[in-house]
Amino acid sequence: MSTLRIGDWIITYTESFKPREIVLEVSTRCNLQCIHCFRYAVQGFEYRDLDFESYKKIVDNAVESGVKKIVFTGWGEPTINPFILDMLEYAKKHGLYTVLNTNGFLLREIASDIVEVGVDELYVSIDAVDIELYEKIRRLGDLSIVSQGLKTLFEYKEKNGSRKPLVKTIYTINKLNVGSIEKILDYAVEAGIQEVYLSLYIPYEGGARGIECESSECLSILRKQLEKIAVRAINMPVKIWSPNTSSYTSRQCPFAFNKALFIRSDGKITPCIYMAYSWTTIYNGVKRRIQEYIIGDALREKIIDVWRRNKDLYFKLFFNYMPSCIDCELVKYCSYTLSTDTDCWGNKPNCSHCPYHYKSSYCPI
Repeated sequence: MSTLRIGDWIITYTESFKPREIVLEVSTRCNLQCIHCFRYAVQGFEYRDLDFESYKKIVDNAVESGVKKIVFTGWGEPTINPFILDMLEYAKKHGLYTVLNTNGFLLREIASDIVEVGVDELYVSIDAVDIELYEKIRRLGDLSIVSQGLKTLFEYKEKNGSRKPLVKTIYTINKLNVGSIEKILDYAVEAGIQEVYLSLYIPYEGGARGIECESSECLSILRKQLEKIAVRAINMPVKIWSPNTSSYTSRQCPFAFNKALFIRSDGKITPCIYMAYSWTTIYNGVKRRIQEYIIGDALREKIIDVWRRNKDLYFKLFFNYMPSCIDCELVKYCSYTLSTDTDCWGNKPNCSHCPYHYKSSYCPI
């Protein structure tokens, strides 16, 4: 049992205080070159795959630490890892609720295996249903191949009488596709997609300039699209998650709320995907330096020990015990908001300007 003192209050942590979920990066490589991908924001980014033996060690560690769910995503494409099917099967054999996040390019080849293994959820990123626009955003991608993969998956589900996996899609919004959001509804119904997550592009230094949807004109188009899609979705078998575009009152760290940790392909543990590597965002007109924040190593220590060692951090995140940088009148002048080093309350790291925290971008966990 452990305690945390805050002023006159003493918070007690019980034996049930343990991680519930790990978000595991099994590769930093990718077969596409999407214009909004923040992999390009990291200088000297190292391309690597998590080997199968290290993977098994991490999963065994996670299960022993009380983890119930594993999400395959990160700063690369999970299906690029040559052992991805073995990894999915190993996770399911250990009783883990299993989620795969993919760009869908290799889905056609592995669709039957995903159904047979019993993957619980599948996220497929689709940022346009127009072929030319899709290829402009997801460079080297081919929408027809992704669509065929979804069709094959749906056929295998019907053949096996399986409801798994639950199929979802993430639609990253930018100036190029903001006027086409409504089209994703019809595509989702036809492709067997059950949930659509609309997520704002996070601008970063070195990325495609001018495509961020932050201007009043772009946000106006976005809000009109969201109104249309909300009305239509009422009578359609598709759930919609819409980004926050105005109010910053409601905040919630997805990783803290889900009791999750992010594990990089080298085994290093970070609090979340946002601070897994060092990069620079340009969010709401303010350039911010995001510093990688390593809190442990899943290949060398128990995951539950890492979790409990960082109890102060998770208390802060879970209860929003931090300032709100985005709606502060000094947001464009305050030095604290320029990095994740520390906030004006003395918290380290500074999570007070994270777009996932404010629900403007969707965190797939």
